[in-house]
Amino acid sequence: MVPRPGARIRSRTARNTVYVRGLPVESTIELVNGICIPRPELLFVEMGTIMSPVVQLLVGLELCGRFSRDARDPRDGNVTYDIKPVTTADKIRLFVSESRSLAGLEQSRMVAEWLMDEAWSPQEALLNAFARMPLHELGYELGELQLNPRFAARPELLSLVDKKSRVPDSLVKKTTVGFNYDGGPHFGEEVSDTGSSDVTGSMTLDSMRASMVADKRRDRDLLVQGLSVLPVTKEDFYERGGIDRVMLQAMSLLERTGQGDYSKQRRMLRRRGVAAERQRLIWSLLPGKRGRRLSRALSRELSEVDCGRMAIESYEITFDEHGVVATRV
Repeated sequence: MVPRPGARIRSRTARNTVYVRGLPVESTIELVNGICIPRPELLFVEMGTIMSPVVQLLVGLELCGRFSRDARDPRDGNVTYDIKPVTTADKIRLFVSESRSLAGLEQSRMVAEWLMDEAWSPQEALLNAFARMPLHELGYELGELQLNPRFAARPELLSLVDKKSRVPDSLVKKTTVGFNYDGGPHFGEEVSDTGSSDVTGSMTLDSMRASMVADKRRDRDLLVQGLSVLPVTKEDFYERGGIDRVMLQAMSLLERTGQGDYSKQRRMLRRRGVAAERQRLIWSLLPGKRGRRLSRALSRELSEVDCGRMAIESYEITFDEHGVVATRV
């Protein structure tokens, strides 16, 4: 970062960005001897110049969340959990509101409105990103969500619950409906049938059973407290239309309990072309080769459909005494 064009570093090993004006105060952090790095809020804005809105949102959820992807391999590398957020959604929104004339700012202002604090894992960040995003960005537009809120059981319920407090992954704000992702540390986990811990760190049958029992007890405790928290699995992400089905179930619950009108969203979900594009996007963002393979296959399928539609549209259908006549336009 340099304050004027003449201050650029003249080296092939450096890329220069000129910030003449528009930066809020304290936009950078000094490491040593005048060497600075962007603060998380500025980093978020800079990502708006090179990332699509959904990918920028996922980066923002990571900055405001309690996990960190591998710096060298953010897509498929190991994830670090249980860390402190480096910023908050409100801090990013304040930063973009105070910034002027920065590259990436227009998209960043839009994406910042969808940011949420306290995502605990990449998979729940992905799920809630799509739940939050508007329809025109291929999201489900459920409204604002609260991530990982803690609910303490009321005194009269303490004898009915397994734990005194529970934390669902997310709730649609001001409602009793939300989501829990039921899975291992990351999408690529494998199950060992040895019954004991293995050197690869994959889940054993014993640990998987314990995790499933804990999930069921959690769901019961939340239900007793009046919360309808839908479980979401890895298979829902990989099955075509799986996440659509989960979101339609959530909309149904919200509407049947008088907590919202999602008729516009349900109409959009019935559009096959939009649903296919959303599914392709979801698959393209999943870690591992499987998601990318499915996304590429669906892209080819959509391309073939478009080619077929173009071929049909290039003919004019008429009728004569012998039947249908197709004339090329």
